Amino acid sequence: MQVSASARRAPWLVFLGCCVLSFLGFGVIVNTPGQYFSTLRAVFHVSQSAVALTVTVQMLMGSLMLVVGGKILERYDSRKVLFLCVAVVALSFLACSFVTAFWQFYVIFAIMGAAYAIPVLLAPQALLSNWFEKRLGMVMGIALGLSGLAGALFQPIVVAWMSTLGWRGSYALTAGLFALIALPCTLLLRFAPDKSRGEFAYGHDEEEHTQKPTAAGSGVTPRQAFRSWAFAFFVLSMVLLQIASGLVQHVATFEKDMGLAPLAAASVVTGIMIGAAVGKGSIGALLDRFNAVVVVLTYVFFGVAGWLIILFIHVPSLATLGGVLAGIGQGYLLVAIPWMIREHFGAGHYAQIYARAALVSNVMLALSTGLHGVLYDVTGKSYLLSFSLTLVGYVLATVLGLVAFTYQRTRLS
Repeated sequence: MQVSASARRAPWLVFLGCCVLSFLGFGVIVNTPGQYFSTLRAVFHVSQSAVALTVTVQMLMGSLMLVVGGKILERYDSRKVLFLCVAVVALSFLACSFVTAFWQFYVIFAIMGAAYAIPVLLAPQALLSNWFEKRLGMVMGIALGLSGLAGALFQPIVVAWMSTLGWRGSYALTAGLFALIALPCTLLLRFAPDKSRGEFAYGHDEEEHTQKPTAAGSGVTPRQAFRSWAFAFFVLSMVLLQIASGLVQHVATFEKDMGLAPLAAASVVTGIMIGAAVGKGSIGALLDRFNAVVVVLTYVFFGVAGWLIILFIHVPSLATLGGVLAGIGQGYLLVAIPWMIREHFGAGHYAQIYARAALVSNVMLALSTGLHGVLYDVTGKSYLLSFSLTLVGYVLATVLGLVAFTYQRTRLS
């Protein structure tokens, strides 16, 4: 059967749409709220913890939405679902520009959290898994790697908007960004190839398509996956690695405590974001081409080395290098583990299976930032225990993830 040009383009259009969602979603929704904290605190005369709670509410609502997010994507037209979700995100940012009492932010961020979960936290991994049988690691790595690049780009952009337009104008401009760029891209994002239109996942063997299921039709059921020890191991790995993700928010404070100037301390955080873009963007392609165990161990080595440098070396240039290495290590959590889950359980119900893992992971992320703050206070303003937990978590997460993955490959080969 000859495949039309439009059918051949379809996987790459889905890839393009996923890149946009990841770039704007993580770059703006996840990475820029902190830029508003000091301004909102001064304007509404509230505490830092009260402002930070808006992000916790957003993340917890997003995690709850993941309970049903996978089923929603599988059951309904993904384009309509994603269009609605992105539209709500855009309207939420617009609503922020009209806030008159601080409690209104809690309501808006709760709505935004429920809306952004499917298009940002779930859709890129789920859709790419259905549309790519080959080069899945590469496209997933690039799409998710853009989130790190976006984090480094949008923070100074939002600061510039706030300085010229004010915080209300910045929120309104962000709403326009989602409405004009992200919203149209959702129309490209169909959940899986339509065989009646001659569409198949990229890399599918067209000559055998009548005998072999496509990626979107293979794999174990969610019930089978959830009852397996391998799923538990993957989830525990993600939870342990989120300890490091939560510590990222405290790196600037730690470096300033160690004597670095504010700008030098901020450069370490920028280094982490740049490293994350490199790590997520490169690890996927390497997973496609080389032994996954070797690739994962290499990136974990970079991550552990980076956190050790941040902990012990407080020379600005070397601390920034440590930040880059720590960021590269994030490729294990954000690309390698989703890739391994898909390799383990198949793509048939990947959206539901990954959504459940991401739910637990994101709850831990929502809690870990506060956890490090508590540890800092109870240990006499020290981050040593937080760094120790991060390093131990890296090691345990690596063991758990690779045991599950290598056992599966031995058992099914």
